Amino acid sequence: MKKVTKPTSEQFRIIEEQGNLVATAKPGSGKTFTIVEKIIDISKSLLSYQGVIAISFTRKASQELEQRYKRKSITSNFHFFGTIDKFYISEIIIPFSRLLFGKGEPLKVKDSIDDYPKFKDLKRLKEDRTDKEIFELLEESLQEGLIFLEISGETALFILNKVPQCLIYLNARYTHIFIDEYQDCGEIQHEIFLKLVNNGIIGIAVGDLDQAIYAFSDRYSKYLLSLIGDNDFTHLEITRNHRCHKTISDYSLELMGVKREHIEQNKRVFKVNVTGTDEQIIYAIENNLEEIKAKFNISKNSDFAILCRGNGTARRAAKFLSVNNKLFVDTPLDKINGNWATLFNEILISYYLYKLNKITVLDFVSKYINEELYYKDFRKGLELINTLFSLEDSHLEKNIKVFIKIAQIIYPEQKDERIIHLLKEILKSEEALYSFKPATENEINIMTLHKSKGLEFKCVFLMDLYKWILPPEGDWVSDEDYIQALNLHYVGVTRAIEACYIMQGTMRYNESRARYFEAIESPFLSRHNTQNLREELNWY
Repeated sequence: MKKVTKPTSEQFRIIEEQGNLVATAKPGSGKTFTIVEKIIDISKSLLSYQGVIAISFTRKASQELEQRYKRKSITSNFHFFGTIDKFYISEIIIPFSRLLFGKGEPLKVKDSIDDYPKFKDLKRLKEDRTDKEIFELLEESLQEGLIFLEISGETALFILNKVPQCLIYLNARYTHIFIDEYQDCGEIQHEIFLKLVNNGIIGIAVGDLDQAIYAFSDRYSKYLLSLIGDNDFTHLEITRNHRCHKTISDYSLELMGVKREHIEQNKRVFKVNVTGTDEQIIYAIENNLEEIKAKFNISKNSDFAILCRGNGTARRAAKFLSVNNKLFVDTPLDKINGNWATLFNEILISYYLYKLNKITVLDFVSKYINEELYYKDFRKGLELINTLFSLEDSHLEKNIKVFIKIAQIIYPEQKDERIIHLLKEILKSEEALYSFKPATENEINIMTLHKSKGLEFKCVFLMDLYKWILPPEGDWVSDEDYIQALNLHYVGVTRAIEACYIMQGTMRYNESRARYFEAIESPFLSRHNTQNLREELNWY
């Protein structure tokens, strides 16, 4: 008999919440389970013709959500499960575009506007939604039976604004709208979501705040953050194992513009002033290490991390620190977006954890493939990962095809030759492979902010929080560069579980010029109300 899983207290609060909700969930914290349980709970009080909208960003994710719901539910409701494009096309564009112009050609979905030169100007819809001529062209394309997938969101929003019957229908038909992976939402998706919410449909946005922040500018979601700070939405969290002390979490949210009303006295974010360079900072860290251990009940050196902007500062920190330490340098995959890059990194990290008996093959495969829904893929994944994890690291390069086969099972439509090439370079490099080996218990971790993504330490020391470094400055620096730097600072703060120390020297080292400059603190340290959410210390 299968064991019945009960919701945790965090999950139960989300299931019971009646109004608009933004739920942020850590990876592996039972997010899909919570969504399914909430849909089941909502379904109990729906009328026979009502349902909920449940949107995922991939077909695989939406299929898993639907199958899990159908397996557990005894009610038959008119729910929508699918991708966001499918929702736009099947629930908005096809049923209601005819009300714009009457009769027209049968509607068909087309992948690219480029195949239809007559409508090439429709690409401008992504930047300009004020030009009446573009909307007339859009209406003409619909009349000719063309739905362009690349502007399906813009098309759906146009119909929502032009055809009042569409909103009336959606309000009558659906009571709630769920959007999973909300950190991946762009402007159009966010606007449509709020339009439905403002017209009476209850909105539930589910996302991973860390993914929203540290995946860089092309996936940076100010929209998830805006919902967290919106008084019309309740923000609840699903966490697993450790999480940041509340004052660290509050500091990180304030940093990103989400105002914190109640400031606790027991602050765990500290700005530490040290007279001198990064060399004196490292000495000061070493001199205060035992006191910090006692204060926060930390026993192992591996629970500490010194996080730096780049490899240069990290290498200098490792040189100056006399305590046992492990230096992790950035590899080519650390700064690349893409699921294959993330997966290859995870495989290599897990490979060395497996060698230390800290995880099993089953642990890794279960994280990526649902055994119940994709049994054949699951068994094949176990076979491939077992093959890799059984190899000596000197033989990994010869087995790169096994890495690729695993990636094709987990992310079948996302093959990227550039990422495969970078993986080859890593497997050839002894230094790069060494960066995936975890520190021993008596070693302090030293790494870049990029390298720390997804990791947690009881105490972190943040380096390089200076003007010109975080964020960079100059004519070449764009708004996106600023956002990326802000993301990295957020990553650094939120790696800390118990305490976060922001280290400030009076001189900073410039590697390219091999000289010291006066250190001016980063403007990030005075962003919003962060000064009042941390303590100031002086170390000698």
